[in-house]
Amino acid sequence: MFHSETLQEHILYDKIYQYLWVKSETSNPPSILIPETVILIRSMPIYWYFTDRGSGEVKRKMHKNVNKENIKESWLNSVGKSGVVGYLLHFIENLDLNYPNEKLKVCGQIQIIYFDKEGFIKFMDSNVELPFGILQKYVEAADDKNSQIQALWSKQITLFTKRTTKKSYLNKSMNIYERLCTFEGPDYLSEATQVKDFQSQRISEQIQKMINHLDSISFGKLNISQGIFYFKVDRQAKCWFLFCGNLKFDGEKHLKDCPKDLYQQAQIKIPKSIDGIMSVYSQKPQQLNKESKCIKCGGVEKENNFILIPYHYILEYDQNTIQPQNWPNEIKKGATKIKLVSTSSASTDLLNTISQVPLVLQKVHEKLNYQSFDQYKNHDGFLHKTLQVCLNCYISLVAFQEKKQKDSVVNSISPHMKIKKSLGGFTSAKSLQQYLRPDIKEKIYTQASDTCRKYKNIKIRPVQQYVQQRLQSLSPTQKSSLDFPSSPDLLSYHTKSSTYELGSNNRKLRNCYNQSLQVKLNNLNI
Repeated sequence: MFHSETLQEHILYDKIYQYLWVKSETSNPPSILIPETVILIRSMPIYWYFTDRGSGEVKRKMHKNVNKENIKESWLNSVGKSGVVGYLLHFIENLDLNYPNEKLKVCGQIQIIYFDKEGFIKFMDSNVELPFGILQKYVEAADDKNSQIQALWSKQITLFTKRTTKKSYLNKSMNIYERLCTFEGPDYLSEATQVKDFQSQRISEQIQKMINHLDSISFGKLNISQGIFYFKVDRQAKCWFLFCGNLKFDGEKHLKDCPKDLYQQAQIKIPKSIDGIMSVYSQKPQQLNKESKCIKCGGVEKENNFILIPYHYILEYDQNTIQPQNWPNEIKKGATKIKLVSTSSASTDLLNTISQVPLVLQKVHEKLNYQSFDQYKNHDGFLHKTLQVCLNCYISLVAFQEKKQKDSVVNSISPHMKIKKSLGGFTSAKSLQQYLRPDIKEKIYTQASDTCRKYKNIKIRPVQQYVQQRLQSLSPTQKSSLDFPSSPDLLSYHTKSSTYELGSNNRKLRNCYNQSLQVKLNNLNI
């Protein structure tokens, strides 16, 4: 049930509505606002999902009530001022994907069609053969201009993009696509606007709710690592989840041989017969939808999907370069044929450049050799030069940087966390000895003693200086009633806060730090 077998489910994930409807055995259902959504299979409505107003849960109508007549009656009676009823998402033929049919059985481009009242009735009464589609009711935006928020989510970072149409959706004299197109239409029909802080925070919370719910109902089998989610904010400042796609899952080996650029080309588009129509202006704007090629991965995307990164991101990420002596035999044979491994100095220099200089920098700086690279790679000016990469490369580079910084923090903290704490869990050495197994005691005490020796040459931190000054100003009786945080508390990675309390006779320092030693020992599964 929880295993994706087709690429179609990844490009436009229609099962997300079903999974949000399924109840979890271990947690409460998430409160996610979705418009009324109908799943079409062979042009027939099969499932009808909606959000319950009372509980906020995603529910599904009974099968006997899911028919075209009920959908028309319900949706046509609640059309807003824009006159737009809904829109259809479905797959179309994509001639740009030049892959054999046996390797790619579904097309990679999604088409969106907007319906007013007349178009909606015509579509519902027609006998058009549609293998698959998502029919969704239209939600009017907060302003008189249509807008959508795109959230490119990954486990490390979330990028928000909001586009707003230049024309009002209330002006019915214009073409419906000119009034509504955001991400799916040409760039000249909409403009990028700022995402407010409360909107981005609310969207992040909703995405995390959905990810946690899918993980809960599938018992860890649906582990989404990356995806694009679309949202809209209405006049009541409610955040509606529309649809999602371009999903990537962890541990799906059956998609290993699929085209790598499928996700870049799986974009939502309007019909070609509509693209370029301007209902108001007689002259069409002379603006091209420019595309660029990523210098790192080679993927082709729009220019506004590229982000600047410094050179040191590339240098630190590209540490797994295979040395020439470790090349596979096939590569060595090919290198021998083109005389890359000969004894001449020119060939040796070329070989060193290829093996030591990252490929991205070789493309940017064609005359950069390994000797110049050795001189420049430690200069701040060179390390902070920037280049543009696509969103996928940006996410992978940022994730590597975050993992690196986290590892460095953990490595610098972990030895200090094994010193006995003055408060929280272990009040004496005897209680610590009773808790530890004999084979763990010696190891921890050795590390604690080594760490204490290192502290002799470390400069006292400002907080510790303040505590020592306070101790010097207090009387002996007051010192005995005063507790102060130890070194591991001050160096704890999960430090919260420390507060002062005034008593009747003395001043006490209350330690509100995390139980870092207790957590570390629990992680050892003792």
